[in-house]
Amino acid sequence: MPPTLISTTRQAPKHDGITDQLRSAIARGKLKPGDRLPVRTELESQLKASRMTVQKALDELIRDGFVISKGKLGTFVSDTPPCLNHYGLVLPHSPTHPRWNGYYDALLLSLHELNEVLQSQIQIYYSVDLPTDENFLQLCQDVRARRLAGLMFAEGPVELTGTDLIRHPTIPMVASMSGKRKHNALEQLVSSGLDVVSGYDLACKILKEQGARRLGMIMLTKAREIFDESIPQVIKANGFDYNPVFCQTTPMEHRDEASYVVRLMMSLPRDQRPDGLYISDDNLVPAVCRGLLEAGIRVGKDLHVATHRNYPSQAQDMLPTHDVIFDIRQLLSISLKRLEAKRMGDPSMKPVKIKAIRANEIQQIKQETLP
Repeated sequence: MPPTLISTTRQAPKHDGITDQLRSAIARGKLKPGDRLPVRTELESQLKASRMTVQKALDELIRDGFVISKGKLGTFVSDTPPCLNHYGLVLPHSPTHPRWNGYYDALLLSLHELNEVLQSQIQIYYSVDLPTDENFLQLCQDVRARRLAGLMFAEGPVELTGTDLIRHPTIPMVASMSGKRKHNALEQLVSSGLDVVSGYDLACKILKEQGARRLGMIMLTKAREIFDESIPQVIKANGFDYNPVFCQTTPMEHRDEASYVVRLMMSLPRDQRPDGLYISDDNLVPAVCRGLLEAGIRVGKDLHVATHRNYPSQAQDMLPTHDVIFDIRQLLSISLKRLEAKRMGDPSMKPVKIKAIRANEIQQIKQETLP
């Protein structure tokens, strides 16, 4: 006789309550993939519900992929129910938002690559930055309905820390965070991040190999805090003099201004301006390259340039530059592995920092990124 799924002391549960309890039975393993559900009459008796109410609940479970109907053979738990196999990737903006950036592009390309080899499905939630966002409400509904086995945040969801989604999580959740600023409410979410200091260090090494002696850097304004704390020492450790005048910032909202910043920097006499330049954010690369072209700088001769690149993304080949690469596939792979570990009851994995690599190292680590 099939096991009793629901306590029979409940009084005539509504269809949504029945649906939730059957989802819960699948999520908790009381009903496993491939298990046959009790026949309709047994469900009606156990749930103290009418045939129509039970059928309505089953129709919803079929629609969401929790169970499948095999006609006269009965209704069975899906081999890949969403509460065990579907994950969510949360992006704070949409592709048309001014703050959309190359990191998000690389995440989407990584997701496409991993989906070719994974059975798991990953749902993307765009424009989830504030509790008032419409897509945030949809995300919460999917979490409550157990349509997700886990949730990945592309960045720390700082503005969501006061919501029940973060304060009282009902599914495993992780976040990629690269900055040094700590958010106690998010500490349990951190799974991975970019080791940005390693990017500056590698850029220094590459530019020194090209014969550069005077180093310049252009970064996003929000990176200034990390830069001031760590990067002057990195510059000096690589044998360069640190000149703060050659280390300039541009806000993300006005990234095109970087073209004027670099033109001003390169307007100095040739023996006083940088002969090596690191563009430490891929979002600034087009504007900086445009500024160098407009200034008549011969990249590769007058100036050697290293650029931050989030891989896999389209290389921006306006000028002959040297890539400092962060493999975003690693972030996604680590997040998926961490979610699975949490789902299996192991929250002990420590956060991982992804280090910068050279372009010729990409293929060497490709297989290591796949879960």
